[in-house]
Amino acid sequence: MKKNYILLQMYDALRSGVGLNINDCCNRYAISVATFRRYIAFLRSYFFENYGREIIYDAQNLLYCLK
Repeated sequence: MKKNYILLQMYDALRSGVGLNINDCCNRYAISVATFRRYIAFLRSYFFENYGREIIYDAQNLLYCLK
């Protein structure tokens, strides 16, 4: 899959409130954990700069969520 498509899918999951699980994303998109972390860092910056919102890690549910 293309990087842009994966980022858009991740963006949609965060915006819809579903959240992102590392293992699920890595398996679904065939990416490494390091790549997932780079994508989250990119999205974290994007959401903060454009919307003033943060991506947080919910350790209880093992999800990255938009706050």
